Amino acid sequence: MYYEWGNCFFTLQIFVAELIFLYSYPKRSKFLARIIPGVIAITLLSGFMPSGYTLMRNQYYQFFKYIFMFAVTAAYQCFCFKAKIIAMISACVSGYALQHLSYQAMQLLSLTSLLDIPAISSSWRDRILELMVFPFTYLLTWAAFGRMAAKYEFYKNYDSRFVAVSIFTLFVCLVINRFARQGASLGNAYVIAGNALYAISCCVLSLFISYSLHVLSITRAKNETLERISYEERKQFETSKKNREQLNVKYHDLKHVLSLLDSDRNAEEIAQYRKVLEDFDGEVCTGNETLDIVVNEKADICRSEGISLTFLGDGQLLSFVSQYDIYSMFGNILDNAIEAVRKIDDRGKKIISMTIEAQGNCVIISSMNYFTGKLNVSDGKLVTTKTVNVDSHGYGIRSIKLVAEKYGGEARISAEDDIFDLTVFLTVPEKAAERAEGDAAAKTC
Repeated sequence: MYYEWGNCFFTLQIFVAELIFLYSYPKRSKFLARIIPGVIAITLLSGFMPSGYTLMRNQYYQFFKYIFMFAVTAAYQCFCFKAKIIAMISACVSGYALQHLSYQAMQLLSLTSLLDIPAISSSWRDRILELMVFPFTYLLTWAAFGRMAAKYEFYKNYDSRFVAVSIFTLFVCLVINRFARQGASLGNAYVIAGNALYAISCCVLSLFISYSLHVLSITRAKNETLERISYEERKQFETSKKNREQLNVKYHDLKHVLSLLDSDRNAEEIAQYRKVLEDFDGEVCTGNETLDIVVNEKADICRSEGISLTFLGDGQLLSFVSQYDIYSMFGNILDNAIEAVRKIDDRGKKIISMTIEAQGNCVIISSMNYFTGKLNVSDGKLVTTKTVNVDSHGYGIRSIKLVAEKYGGEARISAEDDIFDLTVFLTVPEKAAERAEGDAAAKTC
């Protein structure tokens, strides 16, 4: 048994490289107490190696040695982080690819005259080159991929295709490393340089493929979520429309019955019925059946929670927008506003204001409400420290933006001085604009 410091450096490099891809993953309890002692212990223990010249020269032994050391580091990372096993494997293999890329870059530099000083031994020269190359490549990779992993929440991915990419990456790293060692033993600089360049290219390619798959998988998942939400919204709209139609029938029936009743008979009961009718008469009528459904549906929620909802605008301006898009867009706008306002303690600020107006060939929909907490807007997403459901807002706003873009417009968001302002611009098609002008002329006549 003897001690090899090179194995310690390799193990530490692997750990750090893996952490670059894992740092945004959910951490287990007492994370620092887990990760720091474990990394130190495993790094130091990896230096113990069995004696025997023949064994150490065996290429298969070297092959499985690196496999084993990588497996130990990956297994311990699972002890420190919480994520699907496929996502963990993908991140750890990416770390291995980064370590191998950095090592091969160091090999290329070692072929140059850099640090070719007689006073510096070859082993110390290698250590200095490691201190130069590894931090640079690690920081560069973190800037290119690490922050992306945090932004897109790669830990939520568990696509089986990542396994194939991971196996390919491991194969490339280990096999090329074996050929590189053979080239080094021959002392052929061209072989060493060729292997190094090929290894770097393969590692960069595997990292790019892995992260492209991550982004595509996440995008697909988000699109599937939006489709599911859209489907649920369509079902809800059909249900709301049916309920509203039934309510209208009952309203007219009740109004007719009350008109026939003697006011002196059951006066108190009749007064209650009349109060219900007055509330119904106070419902919003925009001139657009679908808009009436969604606005009055949300108005009922507002009344039950002491929220003041004001609506001004002509629903006929939205004649070019489909029923489902109207229900989805206004439903999400009002749901987000209600969710924010219901958490405000000051009753004077439990206010939601919505307007619809026409400007040129555009229809402008504006919604304003108060909110509590610290809220920032970034890339169409709401980022907050408290009180706001980020996920629901995120998908809600994404749906609104998709509807706006569908009709040649856009959605703009601002959050300043405890006031949240959402403005949606829709472009009116030429035919719809001409039809609207004709209707206006007819009314004038």
